[in-house]
Amino acid sequence: MGVDPAVGQMLDRFADRAVGAAPHVHQHAGGEHDFSVVIAVCVHGDEVGPLPAALRLVEDLRAGRRRYGGRLAVVVGNPAATRAGVRYLDSDLNRVFVERPPDDIEGRRARDLSPLLDDADVLLDLHQTSMPTRSAFWTLPWTRRDGRWVAALRAAPVWMARPSGQVFSPGTCCLDEYVRNRGRVGLTLEMSQRGLDRATEQAAARVLDRLLRLADGVGRGALDLDDEAGEVTVLETIHVQPFSDPALALRAGLVNLQPVAAGTRLSPPGAPVLRSPATGLVAFPKYPPRDEAGRAVGPLPGELYRLAAPLSAPPEEVWGG
Repeated sequence: MGVDPAVGQMLDRFADRAVGAAPHVHQHAGGEHDFSVVIAVCVHGDEVGPLPAALRLVEDLRAGRRRYGGRLAVVVGNPAATRAGVRYLDSDLNRVFVERPPDDIEGRRARDLSPLLDDADVLLDLHQTSMPTRSAFWTLPWTRRDGRWVAALRAAPVWMARPSGQVFSPGTCCLDEYVRNRGRVGLTLEMSQRGLDRATEQAAARVLDRLLRLADGVGRGALDLDDEAGEVTVLETIHVQPFSDPALALRAGLVNLQPVAAGTRLSPPGAPVLRSPATGLVAFPKYPPRDEAGRAVGPLPGELYRLAAPLSAPPEEVWGG
């Protein structure tokens, strides 16, 4: 299947309207306060669902239909991969915000974007999952600082959390990690299964509107995030299944946040038997291409799936922070 022509058209419109220090970056200065927000979409090139909302925000800012009193950057993370309809071209952009990025397409893009992230008080990075999900969910380590924004944004009922400071993938650095490492707020929201759809566009527009309203209030010293908080269920990972054998496989139809009981068989007939070691929620199930013998082909992901469950106590009691 080719790239949806609408995606290329949106990239062209974004590039035409954006005014910023790097391609496909729009920077705005409201002149009323210094609170700096960075919004990122399409960091993985095929996760295009939030792109229409980001484009509309840029157009509304340029036309004066939308106001934000502080500093704002709206970023299409990996436009080259988005135009090609792939996750990335050379390296995963969401892994190369390191001291020495690779000298390739994504590494050069990371170097271009790093100064914007250095300036951010809050980063909101909008992503989509490869498989369907029962709801949107946050994925980032627990801290009280980040948790106040997660709760106030009210964009997802679930937070896939981990202890403060725990990296997502050793030896790499994501956008949100890069920002958090500088003592600022870095948030990643998984919105829906990847692709364009009206529901994702509308949800992205809502969270962007709320983010800027909250940031304006914080920037002016007129808003307490705790007064805006909604309910969020905090989950922790209780099991990670290594993808240690190409014969390992998941039965068809598992989706993100799908509940399973302890002992439930998760593998299909003919594959090595995998059972859920506990009651919980499936997260990040992998379905790679397979050969005629049913063995996964290509580089294997590090894990086949994760299992998550609600924390047994409030996160500040479990993890501090």
